[in-house]
Amino acid sequence: MNPEATRWLKQSAEDLETAQILLESNRYGPCAFFCQQSAEKALKAAIYNAEERPWGHSVPSLLDQACAVLQIELDSAPLPEVEELDEHYIRPRYPDARLDIEADYSRETAETALHCARAVQAFVVENLGHA
Repeated sequence: MNPEATRWLKQSAEDLETAQILLESNRYGPCAFFCQQSAEKALKAAIYNAEERPWGHSVPSLLDQACAVLQIELDSAPLPEVEELDEHYIRPRYPDARLDIEADYSRETAETALHCARAVQAFVVENLGHA
């Protein structure tokens, strides 16, 4: 793995640990945000490892980019997980971001986000050799 990819994957793992701590502290919105950040950084690590430059913050878009550089079919990627995580980039940081849904995060939502982030990170780690 190249040094830039290593840095991004390390930060992804740290964000996942932070999310776990936030879950245990009943800080569900911040937990979900750090889960999104973990997935974003893991996918960027995969893209950097292929000597490409990632663009953006949307985890579905980054998954598309990662699958392209890793030469992996999108149907074998954690698409439902990244779709779930994409919701948590803005919503937990800005109380007026999504007025059409419940403002407060639940433990269940945070646990789901943590599960999704772990799935994305595992996908990236398993497939880094393809780059």
